[in-house]
Amino acid sequence: MSRYQETYQKAHYLVLLPGESGADIEVSFRINQSNQQIDKLMELHGKQMACFITPCNPKGVRIDDKENLRLMQELENTVQQKQLPYYFGQGGDSNGAWIEKSLLIVGIDKDVADELAHQYEQNAVVWLELGSAPELRWYIE
Repeated sequence: MSRYQETYQKAHYLVLLPGESGADIEVSFRINQSNQQIDKLMELHGKQMACFITPCNPKGVRIDDKENLRLMQELENTVQQKQLPYYFGQGGDSNGAWIEKSLLIVGIDKDVADELAHQYEQNAVVWLELGSAPELRWYIE
């Protein structure tokens, strides 16, 4: 895990949320730093938890952009079938060299998040609970 731990810990995470004017606003968040805007979003949906996940680049290995797009569409379809609210976002390193499209899925439980992480062979997801700072949930040893 140490190879990825620092990278994921320092990553910048961004989600697009609907603004009051109708235009989306970018909300950025970091691991171990509480975010009131994300908490308000969960409260708006009456939910206590959320997961920020990407299906892109399984096992942390870069793959073709077209395949990443296909995986992203597949994840979105899966979340729609589960009838969970979701928002588009991205995660990446601080200098923008590595950016992955992602979804913030509101109201998802840990079992479903774990299932999706394993399905898309992800090393970790960002787990969010109302009133707590975002944390990484690991799937590699």
